[in-house]
Amino acid sequence: MHFHSLRSTILCRIFAAFMFSLVAAIGIPQVGVAQEEEAPAEAVTAVTVTPAGVQRFANGGWASMTVVGVNRTDDDAEEVVSMFVGKDPNLQFSTKFWVPAHSKRQSWMPVAVPSADFTDEDRVNLSTIRLSGSEGAESFTENINQMPISERSAMLTNGEINTGLISDPSELLMVATRAAESERIVEIVNLARDSITSTPSDFPLISFNSVFLPPTHRALDQMDQVVIAGDQLLNDSEGMIAVRRWIRHGGRAWIMLDRVSQGMVQQLLGDDGAYTEIDRVELNDLEIEFKDPFSGRAWQPQAWTSEIPVTMLRVFTEADDVPCHVNGWPAAYWKRVGDGEVLFTTLGAEGWVNEKTTTSQALNQLSRRLFEPKNEPTEFVQALVPIVDEQIGYQIPSRSVAAIVLAVNLLALIIFGGIWTRRRQLDRMAVLVPVSALATTAVMLGIGSHHARSVPSTVATGQVVQVRASGEADITTVRAVYSQQAGPLGLVSGNHVLTMPSDVDATSETRRLRFDDNGTSRWFGPDQPPGVVRHLISESSMQLVNPIRVRGSFDDQGFRGTLIGLDAATCEDGLIVSLPAPMTSARFDASGDSAHFVARQQDRLPVDQFVPGAMLSDKQRKRDAFLRQVFAEPENNSLGWGPSLLLWTSPLDLGVRFEARFTQNGPALISIPIHIDRPQPGIEIRIPSTFIHVDTFASESGRSTIYNPRNGTWLKELTKPSETQLLFEFPRALSEMTLSGVTISMKVNAPSRTLFVKAMVDGEPATMFEKENANGVVQFTIDRPDALRFHSSGALWLSFGVSESAGQSALNQARNEQADPVDNGGVIAPEVDNTTWQIDYVHLDAVGQIKPGTQSSNDKATETGKP
Repeated sequence: MHFHSLRSTILCRIFAAFMFSLVAAIGIPQVGVAQEEEAPAEAVTAVTVTPAGVQRFANGGWASMTVVGVNRTDDDAEEVVSMFVGKDPNLQFSTKFWVPAHSKRQSWMPVAVPSADFTDEDRVNLSTIRLSGSEGAESFTENINQMPISERSAMLTNGEINTGLISDPSELLMVATRAAESERIVEIVNLARDSITSTPSDFPLISFNSVFLPPTHRALDQMDQVVIAGDQLLNDSEGMIAVRRWIRHGGRAWIMLDRVSQGMVQQLLGDDGAYTEIDRVELNDLEIEFKDPFSGRAWQPQAWTSEIPVTMLRVFTEADDVPCHVNGWPAAYWKRVGDGEVLFTTLGAEGWVNEKTTTSQALNQLSRRLFEPKNEPTEFVQALVPIVDEQIGYQIPSRSVAAIVLAVNLLALIIFGGIWTRRRQLDRMAVLVPVSALATTAVMLGIGSHHARSVPSTVATGQVVQVRASGEADITTVRAVYSQQAGPLGLVSGNHVLTMPSDVDATSETRRLRFDDNGTSRWFGPDQPPGVVRHLISESSMQLVNPIRVRGSFDDQGFRGTLIGLDAATCEDGLIVSLPAPMTSARFDASGDSAHFVARQQDRLPVDQFVPGAMLSDKQRKRDAFLRQVFAEPENNSLGWGPSLLLWTSPLDLGVRFEARFTQNGPALISIPIHIDRPQPGIEIRIPSTFIHVDTFASESGRSTIYNPRNGTWLKELTKPSETQLLFEFPRALSEMTLSGVTISMKVNAPSRTLFVKAMVDGEPATMFEKENANGVVQFTIDRPDALRFHSSGALWLSFGVSESAGQSALNQARNEQADPVDNGGVIAPEVDNTTWQIDYVHLDAVGQIKPGTQSSNDKATETGKP
């Protein structure tokens, strides 16, 4: 395609049109122009391009465009429309679609918004070019104003928080009652948004009730929250996919369970949205009980009364984050889904506001978390680049080649040495040995030189695959491309996969990403230069044809699980993660179509190691460096949330194709959530520390800040004595477990101090362990049955503390014994001992059993209808 000539033609035509308008404006008369009778209008194909879906553009994000073609001719038409955003025509996005004769057809295409060009603007220019081609060349089709480019502008969001609303299908909203309810939902959502800001929101809610969401790449990039108050998504399969992937990409959703069907939630979130619906009640009086999100302490319940009852859906949920209750039932709870999170409310919207149309304190606290900018998705690209770059290069000769060459050399020496020994001519060995050595050296140098010069044209692929509860997989792919000679990439991406070079702004040549009718996309741009490594980036999601699952339970060895959907023979360096808990390696035993593995207490990895093994290979060291970089911030990393099984295997085929001259290789890291089944009752089970979540305990004085449960870190270099109360939370499948012992491993440095650990015995803290001058790794066991009873929260309560130093104790005693801080020598006694202490980590492994005849709490709740 002649992009340079096309651009020159466009500029010339713009200049000519400008001069024509100038001549007409100054009034130069036109002589000799005869008036002719107007001919009937010729039938043509018209194409219009407008923003779709959200209709707001975000810096550095993606937006969707609707392309409508109307063909009034007698022949089918194939249209190509290209668009660029802002003032740079060198990066274009286009669509090629077919319009039958005498018909109207709609298509979509995504466009990328540059991140640096519009930081201080509220509008962005969109320029559209309609192209036609013949014999390999391109030309433009003039618009109605006889111009090559059609321009319009679109709204640009620059730091504003955007909220969308999805309620009932449009035909239901035609009913007056449903329309009034929808308007009331909008009012309450606006009240919630405005309750946490000093000024009302500038942008109104974006309603998706009457339109289908566009099926384009990251169509909801501009959105921060989406309120779902109806079943509209059941009629929009592509919209269901778009919202689901947007949530996993960092979005926040508010799902009003009293207004949606359970089937809609199941389709949207899969197992992440699972709950058990008990019944539906109407309430005129209620009290909302809610907790402080920071201290964890319960606030004063807030009463609500109205003559018009409010609906509440009573449900049972396995969510751990339930901040609000009504009569003991969950009124609101949170669940993390990928990099995003979802707020579920079971109490009707009217129950969250009072008669003065102000929000309740509970809704205000929920809004502070909900109406924030969406979370940034976990970043993998920078960590993947070194891995794919290492895949490109000459191939090092194998050890077998070197062994064969040396063996031939040795064999020649033995044969000729034997012959010359019998002939008494060993003096000839003085010539043979150096000649043989030189020949061997020459052969080895020749082999090495051949491999060094023969770097093949390669596409090295690195992937991070995150399997989701909905049966989909989110995939980040980085490809390093190297070519021996200049030539086109021939880059074609499959449906729902968008692949682009990372250096799209590094050249002044025209680049274009074109989307075809069959869902594929093609990249047109400069040829791949020889001897240069370029990187291609893609973020995609796909429905797994063969589901990949991991499920298992605990036994006397540890956790024993089964991997389904992957060939265990291709999997390496299995690892179970549940950050910030320590990691445990998974030992596989492949058999048949599935693979069994076990994770034991002794398989726990040392702190700051991310690949199992004492001696790591070069490949394993690269993997260790990758995970070290990715897990640097565990609290904002969806890859480490778990428990999940991490495996290194071959990349998934996403339907991305290149020119035939390229060879392809590379690794993939796949993350699979683990489903934990209830263990068999009556047997001893061992629970590795990876499966035990540690949280701070909310006492009357609040939570300790010495330990951060989000990233698993302790404050460093403390000087004052302190005590931290922790809760060790076990998987829900172990809710009926009785503990028989726990082993605690902790690394501490507390010179001249006493380390102590307490457990709750008969409602009072009791010391279980003490150690003077604790330094290094300390390990001990608690096996007293009365100290291993679960707290009312269902977790094991333990307290870890360090006393004041011996020097500080002596100083305090001296101050108490003398009223005057000045001693007999006239010297003021020091009041503070600045020696420091710190705890690096605390790991707990447990032993217990499920008593025979007990029933899981899940089953009990389902049968009795009580939480």
